[in-house]
Amino acid sequence: MLSRRSSTAKTTRDLRIDWLRGLAMTCVIIDHSKRSSLLSWFSYQRFWVVTAAEVFVVLSGLVLGMVYGPRLARDGWIVVATRLGRRAALLYAAFVGVTLSLLLLALAGVDVTSVSSWDPTAVMWFMDPRSMTAENWRDLALLRYGPWAFEIVGLYVWLVLAAVPCLITLHKVGWKPLLAVSWAIYFWYRLVPQPLTSAEFESVFPILAWQLLFVHGITIGYHREQIAHFMKHRLRLFPAAIAVASVVFMAFALSNPLMEGPAWLHWRVFSPQQFSDLYERYFSLTDLGLGRILNLAVALPFGYGLLAWRGVATVASRLQGVFVTLGQGSLGAFVLHVYGLLVLAHLPETDQLLVNTVVQIALIVTIAVVLKALKRVSTARRQQRLPTARVELPVAA
Repeated sequence: MLSRRSSTAKTTRDLRIDWLRGLAMTCVIIDHSKRSSLLSWFSYQRFWVVTAAEVFVVLSGLVLGMVYGPRLARDGWIVVATRLGRRAALLYAAFVGVTLSLLLLALAGVDVTSVSSWDPTAVMWFMDPRSMTAENWRDLALLRYGPWAFEIVGLYVWLVLAAVPCLITLHKVGWKPLLAVSWAIYFWYRLVPQPLTSAEFESVFPILAWQLLFVHGITIGYHREQIAHFMKHRLRLFPAAIAVASVVFMAFALSNPLMEGPAWLHWRVFSPQQFSDLYERYFSLTDLGLGRILNLAVALPFGYGLLAWRGVATVASRLQGVFVTLGQGSLGAFVLHVYGLLVLAHLPETDQLLVNTVVQIALIVTIAVVLKALKRVSTARRQQRLPTARVELPVAA
């Protein structure tokens, strides 16, 4: 059964959050593979108008708030800023490193255009890296262009850096000023949609809009225990309201006339014209329409609560080895899936649903197995260093 806390005494990980992050990562792999399958029927905006990207951003902020909120109170802002700076540097290094590795593969004669940038100029990098100019290398260093399947990591670099002032604000003046500023920035962007940087990822994930999700995630994680206590003792109708709203959003999402899948996955609650009008007005992905934000605010609590139900939790626990592994090692999964997509691009294309389903499952499981193996190696290395550390430290430590 999935539990709120992991079984390891030294950690306080919430396995349900890790499971949801792993589910989001699974959807990313399925959607980025661009192969029609039994899994793709359900992976992209099928039951709600929510994608894995929004889920990842919110849950990343939530976990960060849970971890660094107590650390800020205990160790001070310098320690927190240092650790988050290292995390941002790791994300930056991953972005640049993955891009450079693909350029090296291109130099070796491997066709990597299937995972190259969207920008016509940057595509030339991956076709002939020797043609890159000094300005091109500058653009790479500034995270302006990279593999399309990995560019959202550029957004995370900025969000992790922004987490420092967010946490300090939560600690010093509280959540109301922080959320007020976040919403003000969001509405300002909606009125005057200007990117904060010239990076390509902002064409899909503009920082000034998507910060809203991350800031709310940090706030929820920072005040998680208080929020849980409030919901439990004062809002007894909250679960019922979430369930009803989830059904309404589900009816809307299943009315999407453009989604693939059998007839039983296409409802007629909203006409195609009604769906198109409402989606365009309130559910845009890039600008984070208010309808999409509200849908996410309903879907995440619903999914989290659903994992606590006995029957659902039993099934979820059987998939825990894959989903929790992907959720806890999300950066590694993001890196590995880029190379997995490159392998898929060199396999014969097929329109057979079962074949594509097997291929996608094989890729997902392979990534999880590699992450587990890397974790075992890392754990073994740490254990090898422990005896030396014990000799050097006083017994009282």
